[in-house]
Amino acid sequence: MSNLNYGVIGNCRTAALISETGNIEWLCFPEFDSPSIFAALLDRKNGGNFGFQVSNKYSISQSYVPHNNILSTRFSSEEGEFVVVYFMPCYHSQNKDEHYRPAEIYRYINRIKG
Repeated sequence: MSNLNYGVIGNCRTAALISETGNIEWLCFPEFDSPSIFAALLDRKNGGNFGFQVSNKYSISQSYVPHNNILSTRFSSEEGEFVVVYFMPCYHSQNKDEHYRPAEIYRYINRIKG
């Protein structure tokens, strides 16, 4: 493992590690103690991941939406630009002490240009 620069999204039920190139490379689902769905972090050949392959012409930057656990990865080049936003929902229930944490990952792709 030469690069451990990962973003994390989660909902207090589980979490995913997302590489700086926008690939989900670690996820135990639907709970922290569940078997891994993606494990490329540990085994590039057999671990599996879910992401994008873009040409070397793209520059990629990653940041969190301020004051949220929403991760944004921006892909830009002369050809085009798009942003991928990742998050896991966590909803407040009517009882303020309880939360609804569905086993869901949202990945929203927004084309900017191209």
